[in-house]
Amino acid sequence: MRHSISLNCVRYRLRPVAVEDAPFIVALRTDPALNRFVHEISAKVEDQVAWLERYFDRVGDYYFVVENVDSREPQGTIGLYKTVLESNEAEWGRWIVKGSSIAALESAWLIYETAFATLRLSSLYSRTLAENQRVISFHDSFGASRGSLLEDHFTVRGERKAAIEHRITADEWPTLRARHYSTVSRLARGV
Repeated sequence: MRHSISLNCVRYRLRPVAVEDAPFIVALRTDPALNRFVHEISAKVEDQVAWLERYFDRVGDYYFVVENVDSREPQGTIGLYKTVLESNEAEWGRWIVKGSSIAALESAWLIYETAFATLRLSSLYSRTLAENQRVISFHDSFGASRGSLLEDHFTVRGERKAAIEHRITADEWPTLRARHYSTVSRLARGV
């Protein structure tokens, strides 16, 4: 969805994805070191441009580029989607960060801040391939409540895969927000 939400934290920020980001997205999502646990995409930039054009028409879908506040260098992508007005919740994902970047924690903080402070959602959840133990551990340590195993939830490289759901509510966010902002600030200062 075309939107104008931009949000800064300490070292990184979220800004709306643009068609001009297609080459960066393709390079990121086709990097063998990064794409093991994500849905495969075409390696053609023109296919990503076409996907973005369709995305711009989807209501309740917020796709962002994570970038360095000072240099504006893109570090990764992240998104909020499947927004359900009745339950006032959404899913977050499309999260992939360059291997050389330290933007993971700050980009997660930013997506929760966007969900709860900007969009005023009640709940935000993510679904991670069950075999992606690194990201599951990240969500656990971030303070998200772990849900049940979702059998056959994703199709990755032609295989049906299980997923683990994590959730944070708007009521839980203020405590987690303060705790993680402190960590993000320390990391940004190099402490």
